[in-house]
Amino acid sequence: MEDAFLLSRALKGDREAFTELYDRHAAGVFGYALRIVRERSSAEDVVQETFVGLLAGRRYDSGRPFTSWLLAIARNAAIDLLRRRKTRREVGAEDELLSHPAHSGPDTDAREMVESALRGIPDEFREAVWLCDAMGLTYQEASEVMGCETGTVGSRVARGRKLLKEQFARAGHEV
Repeated sequence: MEDAFLLSRALKGDREAFTELYDRHAAGVFGYALRIVRERSSAEDVVQETFVGLLAGRRYDSGRPFTSWLLAIARNAAIDLLRRRKTRREVGAEDELLSHPAHSGPDTDAREMVESALRGIPDEFREAVWLCDAMGLTYQEASEVMGCETGTVGSRVARGRKLLKEQFARAGHEV
């Protein structure tokens, strides 16, 4: 079923439709939020706020891709959380492994290497690279999430990739 249809059903009280939307998108929202807030428990809060926001009846434009609309809600929730944290002068917790829980196996070393390199580049480049390369959004969709021009996303992705290559080279890894 289409996400827009599931959303309309969820807004009418259909719990199965809401659960389906959550199951489809929660991991992606969590991963994206974690890259912004850099703390697992805060990212979980962002996921909760994002999906509660769906039920609050935020208007969805069916001409816009659902995922970019949802991630824009998540981005705003994450930024709001960071603002609240800053005003309370909370000290951020140590960075956790920036991946979804329960990931282990032969790819763990590679994942840790990529996550470490991502932590080493500025936020605006990390966000653009994550949205386009990891989540598979187009530049247009990422621009809607990030609230900037499509060309800006392209520039940030290119610069972010260059910075990642430099990070890998400094760590002695081939790219």
